[in-house]
Amino acid sequence: MFRCFLQTFSRLFFALLICCSALMSRAEEIPLAYCNRLPVIEVSVTEKAKLRFLVDTAATSILNSKSFPEGDPGKVSVTSWSGTTQAKSRQVTLHQLTIGHHILQDLRLPAVDLSAIGLNCGKRIDGILGIDLLAQLGMTVDLKNHKAQIQPDDRNTQAVISELHQSLTDCVEALNRADEAALAECLDPRIVTYTSEGDVYGRIATLDYYRKTFFQRNPPAQLSMVPRADHLIGDAVWVEYDLKIVFPQQVIAVGGTALCRKRDGKWRIVHMIHSSPPAPGHAAQPEDAQTRGSHAP
Repeated sequence: MFRCFLQTFSRLFFALLICCSALMSRAEEIPLAYCNRLPVIEVSVTEKAKLRFLVDTAATSILNSKSFPEGDPGKVSVTSWSGTTQAKSRQVTLHQLTIGHHILQDLRLPAVDLSAIGLNCGKRIDGILGIDLLAQLGMTVDLKNHKAQIQPDDRNTQAVISELHQSLTDCVEALNRADEAALAECLDPRIVTYTSEGDVYGRIATLDYYRKTFFQRNPPAQLSMVPRADHLIGDAVWVEYDLKIVFPQQVIAVGGTALCRKRDGKWRIVHMIHSSPPAPGHAAQPEDAQTRGSHAP
């Protein structure tokens, strides 16, 4: 029954993937907001809440020193519609800046006091997204339709995939050391896990499933995961992977799929095709121990 369900589910997934591929090939559209008629865009920076950046195609990118108080002191030339001036500044390193689904890494930007702009529009402006970063993102600004567009970038996609792979590695390590608190952070609160014993709904139920299936074995099972294909779909990634589960007298090799989504700076598993390993009493010789399946624990 489960094998039949898995085949049906796989067909549905690949149909969805074909539809989404057409969408992914198009530019990503990001809505523009306005602050006293000035266009602003929502930006995420590592370890900070959502920020508001002014979009200015006639300026260089700059940060508000009130929002980014750290950095090395110095001076900077600020270019805008009114010309170029020298201002006291700090040089700030941003390890990651995210706009929509696009990520820029290891940026070095000046920070000056932008309080005057905030007073003018009535809201705090955390920075200016200028022509340099607009060009780096491949972003075009459509003021008439109140949106910005970013063309797909293979380098950005690879950065997203690499970050997800590291997160999944950390999750497998948490499972191997039976660290339920760390593993819980890997799971979406409403995760759905499909197993040969039935569907498991929610983070609490999924943790209970892992506890009974892996943690309570003596010695506990040890897992290793190798991603073999990744499909970026909007703000989510569908991962196909090979999984090896090592028991004292048995090694199981299976393939599985997981849908992961990033929320609040953290990748979490939303859906997973899952099966249970054989009962603990089922033994196999080491050279004959490897068993293959079409779904993953």
